[in-house]
Amino acid sequence: MKPGREEWYIGIEASRRWLQVSCYHAGLTEPETKSTLAGTELYQIPTALCKRKQTGQWCFGEEGRRLAETGEGYYAADLLKRAFRKETVSLDRDYAAQDLLLVLLRKVLRLALPAKGVEAVTKCVFSLEQITSESAEFVWKLAKKLGFLEGQIQIQDHKESFYAYVVSQEAYLWQHQAILFEEEGEGVYCRLLVCSNKTIPRIARASEAFLGKLPEDPKQRDKAFLEMLKKVLKSRIVSAAYLIGEGFEGNWMKESLAMICRGRRAFQGKNLYTKGACYAGALQAHQQEAETVYFCEYKIKEHISLKVSRGDETFFYPIAEAGRNHHEVGKEVRILLKGEPVLELWMQQPGSREARIESLELPGLLVSEEEAARLSILVVPEKEERILLKVQDLGFGVIRRGSGLEWEYEIGRDSHE
Repeated sequence: MKPGREEWYIGIEASRRWLQVSCYHAGLTEPETKSTLAGTELYQIPTALCKRKQTGQWCFGEEGRRLAETGEGYYAADLLKRAFRKETVSLDRDYAAQDLLLVLLRKVLRLALPAKGVEAVTKCVFSLEQITSESAEFVWKLAKKLGFLEGQIQIQDHKESFYAYVVSQEAYLWQHQAILFEEEGEGVYCRLLVCSNKTIPRIARASEAFLGKLPEDPKQRDKAFLEMLKKVLKSRIVSAAYLIGEGFEGNWMKESLAMICRGRRAFQGKNLYTKGACYAGALQAHQQEAETVYFCEYKIKEHISLKVSRGDETFFYPIAEAGRNHHEVGKEVRILLKGEPVLELWMQQPGSREARIESLELPGLLVSEEEAARLSILVVPEKEERILLKVQDLGFGVIRRGSGLEWEYEIGRDSHE
């Protein structure tokens, strides 16, 4: 999905030890990952800040590391983890770790911002190792402090970034399955992407598994990885394989690399997740044109709509859209209800022509064909991928007071899986 003329996407990979940032806009054939040192590929930016002792200037990346090593600055590391825990960091004085993380993020963002600044960004996509309601809320608040509006923010995990990267490549690379191996010193993780051929758009899902640790000895390392590959690739048709992480650096892969390349394309690098985050922003902005839709544990599984009328026109108004992140569905809708005191929700799976209707009764509400009720419907994301609908009778101000009645309905995981 190519960016439009006025579109600008930023992808930030936020891992435990570092950040990476890329931008994607018209004129680029693919997202561009930014380095802290011009002319190099130093993409991995430690989640750390260094304060110069003489000037008080905040530095990051290679400059910050060098100042810390020479004793010219006060150094604070692991800021993402410490900010999430709301820790205090002692340097020349005490700082809130969240404040230091914001300083770092502002510096990292400047590497990828357009000339007009934050307001000219179409989407800023944060790619995290895992998504929980707590981590999503944490990043959401940080993004707003960085100046982004709600519609500019997108939060996802590394599996979704892998998906977005793969389906943004040539179709033959994901015609069958695509596989990713990641090794960052803690063992080999495998992520497998499958795009179904049974629906339009194609539904994509990614699974994850830990394969174990590799020996330090290069020969034993090669053999151990080869055995992992045999088990994972057995009976699978894989179009493309991706290797990322420091653990695959060096020249130790011999037999294992030959097996990966047998009948499939193979790629190696470090910045797949940050590029995938950029692609994900473009896919979201052009969702109507996308050939695939991605589902995972934090995605809405079905379209949830209200059937409404405006003049002589009847249409479906989306409460929540399939494929959207569960933590992003919050909104408020105001409607006029006539007839029976019942709200009807239309639930439909992507690619299906059939829908089922859930009737939500509003006991005590006085409504008829002649007199409508004015209602507020607040859509609230809850834990465990549940959605809470809070309905309130607003009335018509001084013309007709609302009853003050309120109703709550929970749409659980089982109802939209």
